[in-house]
Amino acid sequence: MRRLFVFAAIVIVFGTVPAAAQQGEWRFATRLTSLSIDAITDPIFDTGTQMESGSSQLTAAIETQYMVSDALAVCFSLTTAPFKLNGKGGDLDGERLGEIWFTPSTLTLRYEFQLRGGLQPYIGGGLNATFYLFDDVEPVLEDYGVTQLVANPSFGWVFEGGLNYDLNKTTFVSLDIKLMDLSNTLDLENNNQDNLDRVNIEGSPIEIGLGVGWRW
Repeated sequence: MRRLFVFAAIVIVFGTVPAAAQQGEWRFATRLTSLSIDAITDPIFDTGTQMESGSSQLTAAIETQYMVSDALAVCFSLTTAPFKLNGKGGDLDGERLGEIWFTPSTLTLRYEFQLRGGLQPYIGGGLNATFYLFDDVEPVLEDYGVTQLVANPSFGWVFEGGLNYDLNKTTFVSLDIKLMDLSNTLDLENNNQDNLDRVNIEGSPIEIGLGVGWRW
């Protein structure tokens, strides 16, 4: 009897409130986000040392979404945070080598499940473009003549899942999780932009955010 009551309550709650999403609707959300970059390079120079970043940073993310249909949306999001690069193994093991800002931007196709009752879980997938900005080089690398860390934008996949919960007709709470791919080359250059060493960098960024959004 208790299970039947719970089932009936769910049907009433999710069956009597109309779905919030509508075709042609625009949404904007901003989130407090934990961005984790688990990345590592090949050994630099002849030191046998890899450059590694495995930390998480608290930052902010913004997102714009357009409802192509009542359940399908196109979404663009952007976030950025600084990450330390430390030495792993070899002659420079444990040394702080530098810092670079990782800036993932994603374009996804998102499917929203219309559960009604103000609750809309979703899944999606698409393209991740990561930009590398605002580098800083520590004295340890400067001893090798390096003054800047340079990388072109890299492209990979992104998968996401999340949940929106309506507070009212225009405002909602937003939870989002993104799993991304990172694969690129990182150049260690001097002031004359001479490439002193080039290493591959591989990683799996994870972005988890909680915030608020608006629709119109």
